[in-house]
Amino acid sequence: MKLVIYLFTILLSTQVMAKEVVVLVPGFFSTFTPEYYSKDIVKAFENKGYKVYVANHLNPIGTIEENGAHLEQFFGDVEKAENGHVAFNVVAHSAGGFYTLFVANRQKFEIKNLLTVSTPYKGVEFVQTWLDHSVIFNLLAELAYLDGLVQLTKNGVEKFLSSVRISPKTRVVAFGGYQEKSLDVWNARYLSTPLRVTAHYISEKSDGIVGYSSALGLGDILTTDNTKAIQMKDPNYFLDLEHWEQVLDSDAFILLGIRNTSYIRKEQVRFYSGLADYLLTLK
Repeated sequence: MKLVIYLFTILLSTQVMAKEVVVLVPGFFSTFTPEYYSKDIVKAFENKGYKVYVANHLNPIGTIEENGAHLEQFFGDVEKAENGHVAFNVVAHSAGGFYTLFVANRQKFEIKNLLTVSTPYKGVEFVQTWLDHSVIFNLLAELAYLDGLVQLTKNGVEKFLSSVRISPKTRVVAFGGYQEKSLDVWNARYLSTPLRVTAHYISEKSDGIVGYSSALGLGDILTTDNTKAIQMKDPNYFLDLEHWEQVLDSDAFILLGIRNTSYIRKEQVRFYSGLADYLLTLK
């Protein structure tokens, strides 16, 4: 009898002591850049003691379902690399939040915390506007098979989220960012020319792609018990960078003629180090 109790205790401790890792999940247009997440972001979590994996092999224009399946396979590869059960802490940018929720809905892995950064829970407003009013954009979306982009409209997001059921133990925390418009489009502290164009079709402050209220628009995610999932947001802790500056290496923007790129690096380090500290409080 003592042996049975001893083995049972070992089994319980093994389950409780599941290895924790951080997985960084890219968003839409993920592989159009050599590295979606800058080295500074990766180091921000490594410096806090986390082992970091960056999800790869996603389709840059893929649907939520397609990239969700790729991500699910990646999680399996992480568990193999770690030789056992893993408790996943996921930091996902933009549509990467939806890819992760797809995996969470399938219930094959333990996702302990999902921190989303600029995930458009209320849809990407300018995409819907362009689909409604631009024949050229509609044609491009059809010819280029941009179904994944169409899914990021308000109706597309609502349809996806209505199908999601996650573990009652999974915590989802939303963060976002925004920058002001300025005539000085070459200054890293303001929206650049391309994102000023898209921001023109967004009716609130934004990062040039995702409206700030959309990034914090939690509340509709349900659990497998059909109860409200654990959903949190912090409107006072935001990222003062436009959408692509939030993740890409700051040096990439030098090639685009952007000044003050050191500001991008400092802001990434500040923000993501804060997320790493936040994860430590959740252990």
